[in-house]
Amino acid sequence: MKFVLFLSSTRVGVSYTGQGAWGDRVGKLVADRMAKKGHEVSVWDPKVIEFPLLQQPIQMIVDKSTIPQWMMDRKLEIEAADGFIVCTSEYNSAMPPALTNMLDHFPPASFRHRPIGIVTYSMGTGGGMRVQEQLKAMVTDMGMFTVPASVKIDTVNNKFDEQDNCTSEQIVTYVDRMIKESIWYAEAVKKHKEANGLPSA
Repeated sequence: MKFVLFLSSTRVGVSYTGQGAWGDRVGKLVADRMAKKGHEVSVWDPKVIEFPLLQQPIQMIVDKSTIPQWMMDRKLEIEAADGFIVCTSEYNSAMPPALTNMLDHFPPASFRHRPIGIVTYSMGTGGGMRVQEQLKAMVTDMGMFTVPASVKIDTVNNKFDEQDNCTSEQIVTYVDRMIKESIWYAEAVKKHKEANGLPSA
């Protein structure tokens, strides 16, 4: 199965919590567990792809010949995916702007009728609980559906060693469960779509 994994943090450099963004460690954990199960994962890291600040989403551009090729390529990648996973931090009780900016470049139709697994994390004890509800509302409005087994990682700065390996077997178990459900739903939707097509408007 093909999945797109969306990361959210653009933090770089050394801070009092360590080097770089904790989302890099969380994203690596998810991508590695997906790959170990034989699935294809494309990681969208806003530090690497560097989406510009949104001025016009692709569906609002009148002259389609002016759409940048990189944007068209990413749209096609979304449309070809069997499902999605998002790993996001919680900034001041809200979603990181880099994540919403990235997703908002594309029309909801590009994402529709596919599952999305959610992984949130924070250095506090909530594990990104507040941003989970915001994200669920957003992705549902875009036409995706969230799998039941979401993951919340609290005190994320205590869950990885110096080699960026997760030290919590419980977290690994939760991630594996989320992946298993995401794959199950993606396979079910794909089979149903092949047999019956998509629902008409």
